[in-house]
Amino acid sequence: MLSNLPERGLDLMDAMVAAAAERASSHFLEVIRFARCEDVQVHEGFTTRDVDIETWPLFADHQAIVVSVFAMGANDDGSIATAASGRFTFTTLTGKRKYCA
Repeated sequence: MLSNLPERGLDLMDAMVAAAAERASSHFLEVIRFARCEDVQVHEGFTTRDVDIETWPLFADHQAIVVSVFAMGANDDGSIATAASGRFTFTTLTGKRKYCA
C-alpha cells in the first residue's frame, strides 16, 4: 500500500517506475501503458539521489514486457544495500492482446 511507504518512498518509487518505463519504451515501437506492479519493497533511509537504479527485462514479447528494477545505495557503514526493488509490467496499447496483466 502506498500509505505504508517510508518517508520519501514515493519519490523513489516514481524514479523506479520511470526507469522501468524507459526500458519498456526501448523495447516497443508502439505506445505503452503501465499495467501492473508486483513485489515492491522500499526500505527506509534512502532518497532518490542516494541510489543507483538498475533495470532488467524479465519477460518480453510483442505485447508485454516485465521489467525488474533495483535501487541500490550505500548504508551508513558504507556497504551496498538494496534500497528498493520491484517488478513492473507494461503492455502495448494497440491490437488485441493475449497477455492479461
